[in-house]
Amino acid sequence: MLKYLSLAAIAYFFYWLIKHKLRLRKLAQQGIVVEQKGLRPVTLLSIVMLVMYVGYMIYYFLTNPAGH
Repeated sequence: MLKYLSLAAIAYFFYWLIKHKLRLRKLAQQGIVVEQKGLRPVTLLSIVMLVMYVGYMIYYFLTNPAGH
């Protein structure tokens, strides 16, 4: 299940990134410069993936007895 959530998150990330880049390109053609602030998109994706896997590890260690 986690691999499907990861795949969905990566697919949505690339969809959003392409959509965002096209929007910025369109605004640049109109002469509007958009200043970038905050975290980069790839940083956000890595944080989300890290939280997902840490959550899974905690779930795994709590549901499986030691040594099995």
